[in-house]
Amino acid sequence: MQTSPIFRKDDKIPARQPHRNENVFWWLLALMLPAFAIWQALVYPIEEHAVDAALFHIYRAVVFSTAVADGQVYPRWVPAINGGLGGPIFTFYSPLIYFLMAALHAVGIPFALTWRAVVALTFLTASAGMFGLGLALFHRAEAALAAAAVYVYAPYLLKDLFERGSPQGAAIALLPWMLWALLALTERPSGFRLALAAAAWAALILTHNATALLTLPVLALFLLFVALKNGLRGLLWVPVALTGGLSLAAFFLIPFMAERSAVQLQNASASQWTSLVVAAFPLTEFFGLPPVFDVGRANNTIGNDLGLLTALLLPTALALSMTLWRDREKAQAIWVGGLALWSLVALWLQTPSATPIWEVLGKLSVMAYLNFRWRLLCTVGLAVGVAAGALVASTPARWRGRVAATIVVLALALTLPFLYPNLLAHHASVPRDPTPQDVLAFTLRTGFPDLSYYKELLPRWRTVAFSPEEAQRIAESPISNLPEGGRVLRYARGIRYLEAELETPVGLNGAFHVLYFPGWAGYVDGKPVPIRPAEGSGYVLLDVPAGRHTVVLRYEGTAAQRVGGILSGVTALGLLLVALLWRGRPASVLYPEYPRPRWWALALLAGLVALKGLYLDPHTTFLRRHSTCQSTHGAQVQTDIWFGDILHLCGYAVSSHRVRPGDELTLTLFWEIPRKLDRPANSFVHLIGPTVNPETGTPLWGQEDKQMAINWWSPGRIYKDDYTFRVWPTAPPGEYRLEVGWWDPETEARYPPRILSGEDVALSEWNSLLISRVVVVP
Repeated sequence: MQTSPIFRKDDKIPARQPHRNENVFWWLLALMLPAFAIWQALVYPIEEHAVDAALFHIYRAVVFSTAVADGQVYPRWVPAINGGLGGPIFTFYSPLIYFLMAALHAVGIPFALTWRAVVALTFLTASAGMFGLGLALFHRAEAALAAAAVYVYAPYLLKDLFERGSPQGAAIALLPWMLWALLALTERPSGFRLALAAAAWAALILTHNATALLTLPVLALFLLFVALKNGLRGLLWVPVALTGGLSLAAFFLIPFMAERSAVQLQNASASQWTSLVVAAFPLTEFFGLPPVFDVGRANNTIGNDLGLLTALLLPTALALSMTLWRDREKAQAIWVGGLALWSLVALWLQTPSATPIWEVLGKLSVMAYLNFRWRLLCTVGLAVGVAAGALVASTPARWRGRVAATIVVLALALTLPFLYPNLLAHHASVPRDPTPQDVLAFTLRTGFPDLSYYKELLPRWRTVAFSPEEAQRIAESPISNLPEGGRVLRYARGIRYLEAELETPVGLNGAFHVLYFPGWAGYVDGKPVPIRPAEGSGYVLLDVPAGRHTVVLRYEGTAAQRVGGILSGVTALGLLLVALLWRGRPASVLYPEYPRPRWWALALLAGLVALKGLYLDPHTTFLRRHSTCQSTHGAQVQTDIWFGDILHLCGYAVSSHRVRPGDELTLTLFWEIPRKLDRPANSFVHLIGPTVNPETGTPLWGQEDKQMAINWWSPGRIYKDDYTFRVWPTAPPGEYRLEVGWWDPETEARYPPRILSGEDVALSEWNSLLISRVVVVP
């Protein structure tokens, strides 16, 4: 059984095969859609402005590539991290992006530029995949193009790639490809389509396993859609393909699950920032006018906004689904409406009202891999893209092209004001082509020894911090506790081995400079000996008798790694044979409708991209603001106030001057530094009341304190600094003042404020600044 695609009853789907020019034009247009974003990705140093790319992914690619060059087909143990001891990053982090970066580097592209290439390819993949899925769903090129435009310029995807610098963006780009492959498999089963669908699902897992987990609700909706659309017979092949994909990814999944207790994954959900219970947002955070970037500001942000098109198209999808249901197109109604409904549920789950749900869900072990509530929003772009395609496909023929063009133009126009990744916060200067030595120096300098935020990829036996002095000792000697009179006669270290010839006057329990982890094996004079971890240092402990002996420590892998590798290899071979031997049955083809090509549209799009990239962006402030410390956009009050001689307050804004007890209050400050600073500082904002708070013994009725990395700030640029807190629920009515201060974390001395100009500001008796007045009303 096969129902019709989404279209009005007065239209007809052509039975003819489209002319080649029609097909080529629309595919070229789909591939040209992301050109504005691709230009930004390739021209500017986006790797330094995307936080995860700047801090982790470039350097992970370096150690991954080094391990591959050492002969590891899949790197289980990589060098240059953890003080030079190495570590098991890629047993626990999806590796596909790093395979791609290593391949690009192998053909001569510097590591920093490989990230830019990955981002550019991701945009192409997202647009092409959503266009192909749109054709398969709607059978109309205009509908597919509208879906692709909305998908590729979804704010969540842009934030993932440009601001976060996360491989999750690449996984989002692969999602429509997986759905397209599964849909093709259910409509015309064959060995090739089965292998393709399994490979697409495996690729999604191996790009970002958390995203694969988060797509399961969408996958369940898709299976229901397919069952209603093509019948249960076609649906039978979907679980086969999904199982095949899991088996293809077994070389990663099985060791991940078996060895996850050997690292400190729990650290990733231990902070308030990653807490599923604490990190909530109001709905207003997600819907608003698109942000407009400011060339004078150093920390522009895309924020959590999902865009006006999301606000418009999700309700439209629900309305369309009711119409489709009434017209007996139940499969399409469930698909379009179900995606929209799931997106609204995911949005509600971001809010404080959903916190009780998270308190329950947070007890499930699988939630540890989510880290952030907002990751649930990764499929909203798909729902909005499908909604855009369904709207165009259900429009009468004479209006369809105009509706599609309007959606495409809106998707671009609403994005362009914040499509400037070079104006996002600068997180770190990344060498053009870093070496393993650069990686080691970076990890020691920044305090990210295992190239993760919370040391979650560090073997659990290592609990003390690494230092440059320890790294030096590791480089110079194979052992940390050689007794007096002992000698190291010969010493060699590789990525997966340590070999030392020792002479010791007494037997010893040697602490060797290797991080203990499952897969390491020890040998003394060629005979295997048991090894164990040293608590604290995490070094490998191994008994060495008195005398002259050769000690070898070698990383040989684990049973889980071998089982996973064999299962993946057997599955790949089986899928290859199925693809070659099972051709499937011939079936009638329902060709998409391609309207007459308008080649001038391609030329116009290329011209606009060139005009913006070559002239408007470098030579004007078109589409952007330009603040200075004397005229700061967003500041309600301009000020000229110094804290010490290092922090200049340019202005401030208060969210409200009248609040009730328990209300949320936000103070936004705009700062500038005159020169590069060599250390961070701590800041605070307090709400000072007319009476003493009996619960604190001070006049403090609300506060937020911060540790500020001002040593990473750039001189001459403005930094927006938000402080949000709740007014104490028992705060009495009256007039309050906001107190602002800075202090040095080393000396604990406050930076004294000095007022040159500013309205309603005063010095406090506590060596801080009083600004603005806030009235608390009953």
